[in-house]
Amino acid sequence: MRFRGAAFSVFLALLAQEGAARPQTLLWVWDRPQLFSALPEDTGVAYLHATVLLSGERSRTTWRQWPLRIAPGTTVMPVIHVTLDNLAPSTVDDAQQQAIADAVEHAAKQGNRSGWVQLDFEARHSQREAYVALLKRLQPLRASGVRLSATALASWCMSDPWLPSGLLDEIVPMYFRMGAEASRIRQRLDATGAATVPACRDAAGLMFGETWPVLGSVKRRYVFHAGAWKNEDFEQLGNRDSHK
Repeated sequence: MRFRGAAFSVFLALLAQEGAARPQTLLWVWDRPQLFSALPEDTGVAYLHATVLLSGERSRTTWRQWPLRIAPGTTVMPVIHVTLDNLAPSTVDDAQQQAIADAVEHAAKQGNRSGWVQLDFEARHSQREAYVALLKRLQPLRASGVRLSATALASWCMSDPWLPSGLLDEIVPMYFRMGAEASRIRQRLDATGAATVPACRDAAGLMFGETWPVLGSVKRRYVFHAGAWKNEDFEQLGNRDSHK
C-alpha cells in the first residue's frame, strides 16, 4: 500500500526521531493541522495514521491528510482507528480483519520510529470473536519486534473483561465519555486507584478539560483534546497530578 496525497509525504518528512526516554504523556492528535514546535519533557504524540471504515462486508482505509510538524526528539506513535457504519453492521470478516492488519503493518513500517502502534477499535459485543482473531493475526508483527497498544472501553477493564491481554503489549482504558457507567467506574477508581483488570493498570486514556480519576500506578497516560492543542494547554497538563 502507498499513502495517497502529497500532504502525507510532507508529513512523513517532518516526523522527528524518537527520544530515548519513554514518555509519561502522549497527546492524542486526530487528522487536523497541528504544529508542535516544543513539547514538555516526557511528552510524545500519538497521531491518527489511518482510519479503517467497516460497512457491511466492505472496508475502506483512508490515510492521514494533514501534515503534522513535531519538534526533534519527540516520541511519535501511530494510531489506527477503526470506525463502524451504524447503518450497515459488520461482522469484521476475514477480508476486513486483513484490511485492519495491513493498516497496522503499514503504520509499523512507515509511520513511526517508536516501535509501537496503537489500535483504536470499540468493537461491539458481536464483534469480539473477530477482534480476537484480528489480534492473533497481528502476532507475527509483534514477534518481529513491534509493540501493540490497544484502547479499551473503561468497562472492559472493570466489569466486562474480555480482551486477551497476552495478545497485547498495552491496554489503554478510556476514562472519559464513559456514559451510564461513569459514576460507578469513578467510584471504583476513587476507592482503589486502579482498574479491576491488572493488564489495564499501566496506561490510561484521559480527556483534556475533564476531571481525571485518581489512578495510582499509571506509567503512561494518553490525553485527548476535543480541539487543537495549544501551548498554554501544556502548563495545565503539568499541573494535573490526579493520575498518580
